Amino acid sequence: MTTSELPDVREQRPFGYWLRHIDGAIEQCMARLFAADALSRRGWQVLNTVACGPLTTAEVDETMAPFLTADEPTMRPYLDALAARGWVRIGEEAVVALTEDGRAAHLRISTQVAALRERLTACVTPEEFATLMTLLRRIGAHLDTLTEAA
Repeated sequence: MTTSELPDVREQRPFGYWLRHIDGAIEQCMARLFAADALSRRGWQVLNTVACGPLTTAEVDETMAPFLTADEPTMRPYLDALAARGWVRIGEEAVVALTEDGRAAHLRISTQVAALRERLTACVTPEEFATLMTLLRRIGAHLDTLTEAA
């Protein structure tokens, strides 16, 4: 097979390319959205997690496990930053809950995030998006079994 017979990788990008490309584009859009609040995407994810109800810091880490790394083994710095802003309270037994200011911030920002998500997915129908999410969950679960077996 000659070079001219090979598929043009610029036209036929692999699965991983599109995942990284999409994540990078989302990261840029989110950074612009959160700039006014001096909030990072990860900070938003932690705030949004806590908004589901009081959780321990360990439960926040468990929920955010896909984002934990050797360099960032816990979400505690994000919780501490949110506490310093007065958006969360870290109480006894490391239970984290939103404050009134945190609820107001979460409501305001979640409205902006919902609008951004609509813009990000405007190129597909709701049915296509539902199918995409089903497929991504299925691939994610499959990859989990492959990494557990390794």
